[in-house]
Formats: sequence, structure tokens, C-alpha cells
Amino acid sequence: MDWQGDYKRRVTTAEEAVKVVESGDRVFIGPTLGPKLLLKALVSRRDQLTDVTVVTLAAPSDPGWYVPGYPGSFSMMEEILVSDIARPAIDEKRAEFLPSLFSTEFKAFDERPGEKKEIDVLLTVVSPPNKNGFCSFGGELWNKKSLAKRARKIVAEVDERQIRTYGDNTIHVSQIDRLVEYTPPVMLDEEIPQAVSVIKDEKTRQRVAEILMLIDPVKRPDLGSRLIDVADANPKWLEVVPRTYGLGEPGEEVRRIAEHVSTLIKDGDTVQIGVRQPSGWLPRLGIFDNRVDLGYHGEMSARGIVRLVKEGVINGKRKTLHRGKAVFSSLSGADAEEFAFADENPLIEIYDSEYVVNIKTISAHENMVAVNNVLSVDLTGQINSETLFGGRQWSGPGGQPETHMGALLSRGGRAISLLHSTALDGSVSRIVPRFEEGSAVTIPRHFADYVVTEYGIARLLGKPWRERAEELISIAHPDFRAELRKEAKKLFYP
Repeated sequence: MDWQGDYKRRVTTAEEAVKVVESGDRVFIGPTLGPKLLLKALVSRRDQLTDVTVVTLAAPSDPGWYVPGYPGSFSMMEEILVSDIARPAIDEKRAEFLPSLFSTEFKAFDERPGEKKEIDVLLTVVSPPNKNGFCSFGGELWNKKSLAKRARKIVAEVDERQIRTYGDNTIHVSQIDRLVEYTPPVMLDEEIPQAVSVIKDEKTRQRVAEILMLIDPVKRPDLGSRLIDVADANPKWLEVVPRTYGLGEPGEEVRRIAEHVSTLIKDGDTVQIGVRQPSGWLPRLGIFDNRVDLGYHGEMSARGIVRLVKEGVINGKRKTLHRGKAVFSSLSGADAEEFAFADENPLIEIYDSEYVVNIKTISAHENMVAVNNVLSVDLTGQINSETLFGGRQWSGPGGQPETHMGALLSRGGRAISLLHSTALDGSVSRIVPRFEEGSAVTIPRHFADYVVTEYGIARLLGKPWRERAEELISIAHPDFRAELRKEAKKLFYP
């Protein structure tokens, strides 16, 4: 096959490439690490297009379509997980949320013709082709391979910095309709002072610079521009970012949560760790360091997981599936050194989320342990990881329902839900008698297992309401325990 000729014929400009998008199309954007030039070029066609639905997963940036003003051109939809970028548009009902799961995302499309609209165009990022003409989706595959199998047209930016991994993480040049060569610039340490110079307040400017120093230089341009845009108007957000991405040092509450979780991990377990906080800190707080023969099978890599693979703590020797391999659908939580270690390393395999984040795949592992972050828990064991103040869509299910339920169904498995005992500077308890109207139930109470706060572990599996309430009250913040006991008596006692 003359793939080199195919490649040359398909390389074009971003402006030409996005002409495959027509009015009425559904355009899917590869999640987290998305294309740059392609998105800008598509937005520049807003006066030529109508009724284009753009579907994103955790949108990493806003090329212009989240800004009010072109309602006839693009309608935005976030699926599975809501990002900070998309949240204001969802709050204002200018964008929709699609509550889906990775393993069932394409079921209607594949099995129920007419019930699901076409995937007209996929816009994504790939590596340059290898000697056989195969491009890699890099370290952040997610659901891109599944989308590529079903999309009518595929347009890709070719980024020279994309790594190659083992697993099932490639696409052949012949399958891509148009290619745009573009490797985004990095932001070096010495460029940070100039980048933050537009921030007016000196203290805020220094804080943004400190945060950027902790971020991978490849990711600095995107996250840095967002920080700089809001720094003067909303300096409080500067403390949200480090907590969310696990930058700086963990607080005492996180350390106490980690100590509790460590008692639930056994030698030979296969684990999955949520990448955000507090679970994202666990690999760096040493709770796995003294365990032997751990395995990893998870949606993402929290920072420090790949390091544990490198050090042999995670070696997969006792894994049921993919023995000897650490399996991911994305390394998006890893740092630059971990990405470099994963490049063409047979110890690490990346597969599509449709396979990795699937209850059947997860439950097939023995001694599977899922550790995820949640927003609130009610006294019956219902778990909410998506909404705040009732029905405000703050996040999304991500892979949590499948990893949690799969781990619980695993022989010897455990499902661990982590949360701080309070929110809003201690003024609100995250353990509540009943959820507010409109709150999402991400994990039904039938699947509740271990719930952990800085005050201890609540063991809920197999227990009735009264015992569950007692367990949860014992790990609530002491300031709220009396009120929770009072409400529990109303709810569960005659």
C-alpha cells in the first residue's frame, strides 16, 4: 500500500480540512487533548454554517463557540463529563449535557438504527505515521478509536509530540480523510513571566506564575490562558485549580483520607484511581509503596501511577486480564516524565474507553479496587458525583459508575468513595440526610460500599438504613453529627 502517497494527498490546511463539515452535521471533538487549528478554523466558518452540533467530552478549550452570539451556527453538547470551560454555557442553558457511559455510548448507534443520529465528523489529534502508515492517538485515547470506527469523516491534526503506546491505540493513514500538520508550542519556564505580565494585581500575577511552574510545559499554553483570563476577575479560582489538578502540597485532610484508604488495599490488588482530588494524591502519598504485585486497570492515570509502574510496585503479576501490563484509556493525569516513560513501553497498554471502562471488563478482574471522588452521600448510601445545590450540573459520571459497580461485582473487589466531610469552608456537610431535589444519583444505594472521609471509613455494603446512617454519621464532620442523628431518627425510627 502506498500510504506515503495517501498521506501527501491528504495533507492540507486547517481551513480546507474543515470544509468537510456541512450544515446539520454532528461533529465530535476528541476529549481533553483536542485539536487546535482545526477548532479555530471551524469557528471561523460560523457565518457559513447552520445547525451544527458539536459534541465534546470534558472540553479543554473554547475556540469561540461557547460565547453567546451565534446560536444558529453551533449548538454545544457535553457528554459524560462537564469541563470548567463548558459549565457556564450549561448553567445558562446554551449547551446541553448528554448523560452517557463509555461502555454504552454507542449501543443505540450500533444496535438501534434510527434512534441515534450519525457521527458525521471526528476532529482529533494523532502522531505522525510509523513505517507502516499507522498513526498513534497518543497518551490520551479515551473514546477516539470508537468514534473513528463510526464517523463518516475523520480529520486529524498531526502532532509530532504524540507518544506511541502498546495496546490498541492506532489508526491508519488510509482511514483519515484530511490531515493538518501542526505541533503546538510549549511554554518554557523562562516564558512564564511574560505570559503573566498582563495580570494587573501583583500578588495574583505571582500566584499564577507559581501554578504554571507546576504544570507540564506542553499543557501550560491551554491551562495558562484560562488562568490568566480569569485571574484578575476571579482570583479565588486560582486555588481551585491546584486542588483540582493535585498541584502543590496536599492538605492535612487529604493525608488523613489517604491513611484510611491504605488499610483497604491488599497485596495483589488491581486498582483504579480517580485523577482528581482527593484520590489523585494517593499515589504520591506513599500508600501503595509497601504493597507487592499490584496491578492497574483504569480510565485515567493519576499522577504517580506510572512512576509506580516504573518502580515495579505496580507490576501486574497477579492480574486476571492483561497480566504484567498496566492498562489505561488515557494518561491525561500523568506528568511529562511519566508520558516519556510510557512512550513505546510494553509495560503500558492503552485501549479505548469502550473496553477499559466497561463493567464486564472491570468485574472480570479478581480483587479489583476502584477509588473515586464523590460530591455528597445521603444517609441511605446514595452517592452523588455530578451535581451541586440540587440540579446544577457540576461534573458528570465519567467512568465512575462502571468502575465502581465493576469493582463491587469483582471477586474480592472493593468500591471506595472518597470525599471531604465538608464544603464551602466548612459551612456545609457533604454527608446529608436526603439529597436536594434535582440531585443526581451517580451510584445507587444498592451499590454503596466503602465511603471514606478524613474522619474514617463507613462500611455500608450489606447493612440496612439505620446501620448505614450510623456508619456515615461517624465519619461526618463533628459539627454536623448531632443534626444528622436528629434527622436519622426522623427518617429511620418509629
